[in-house]
Amino acid sequence: MSTQSDVADLLLGVQSVNTKEQKVFDGQAFPLILIPTDAFKNKEAHFWNAWVKKNLNIIENLLLKYGAILFRGFPFDTPKDFDEFAKAYGYDPFPDIAGIGVRSNIVGNVYTAAEAAPESLIPFHHEMAHVPNNPHILFFYCDVPAKEGGNTPLALSNVIYRKMLERDPDFVNRLEKEGVRYCRVAPNGNDASTGYGRSWQSTFFTSEKEEAEKNAKASGYDFEWLEDGSMKITTEVLRAIRVDKRTGKKMWFNSVFTYLMILSHTSSASNRIIVIFPNGEPVSAETLDTMKQVMDEVRVSFKWLHKDVALIDNRIVQHSRDDFVPPRRIFTSQFRDHEGPTFI
Repeated sequence: MSTQSDVADLLLGVQSVNTKEQKVFDGQAFPLILIPTDAFKNKEAHFWNAWVKKNLNIIENLLLKYGAILFRGFPFDTPKDFDEFAKAYGYDPFPDIAGIGVRSNIVGNVYTAAEAAPESLIPFHHEMAHVPNNPHILFFYCDVPAKEGGNTPLALSNVIYRKMLERDPDFVNRLEKEGVRYCRVAPNGNDASTGYGRSWQSTFFTSEKEEAEKNAKASGYDFEWLEDGSMKITTEVLRAIRVDKRTGKKMWFNSVFTYLMILSHTSSASNRIIVIFPNGEPVSAETLDTMKQVMDEVRVSFKWLHKDVALIDNRIVQHSRDDFVPPRRIFTSQFRDHEGPTFI
């Protein structure tokens, strides 16, 4: 493990480290990993909350540069400590309306990251890329690392875009030109056995159908009620390739890989989720092998340690979840930052 001096020069109290788990893209290690310096190792959690507020601009610049920061060895002993650290950034909590994964509130703005079964597939995705409004900032916290597996691999979206464009330009250009729509059947009651089993009640924060319809429309969905009480919801046309105006980089900001991977692994998903072009034509799975290859090349997977906190810019970085042997408790907190719309 080697240290770098650039971050230490910017941020008193921390240093960056390199590990074998990182990969280098465009000349820099990903993600950025920060640990307390020896002189600051015994500082309590409230110190680091004040430290964030004092150094927020620098941290935000580093996050924009690297896309993700892993805080390791900090004294965030409880979900409450994590909640206060995430809130120290001063962002607005993001209401998780229209998400597809089952989640439960833990404390404050902290939720379970995913309640899908340990063997369930959760492929690479930008959080809520399937709806018009997405969280900007994600925090993840390791309360209990898995006995085996359970990593949260990360991937730089602009690198995914570049590699996909090189290998399948016709497909990528069509995605960029036309955009896509996402269709999902939200069951009547949560189904935690899958990674897409969030009920319409939980999706739209209501048990009343009329209110669910109102919230669906506000989230950009067309909807249809099915005989079993479930709700079929289809998004408006969404851009699949987006430009981050802060950097000018094109991002693979879509859930095409996510949906196709679930469909390819779960026979019961065939009538419950689908991704289509605006004309109603399903996105072919023929390019799935190419996407798999690209995702494998760019994925960076680190083993969770207790108290780890990952700070992720959801516009820049995708995340996923490996299967695992329980127990495992990873929590999340999601926010809107103060930038406003950053895609053009």
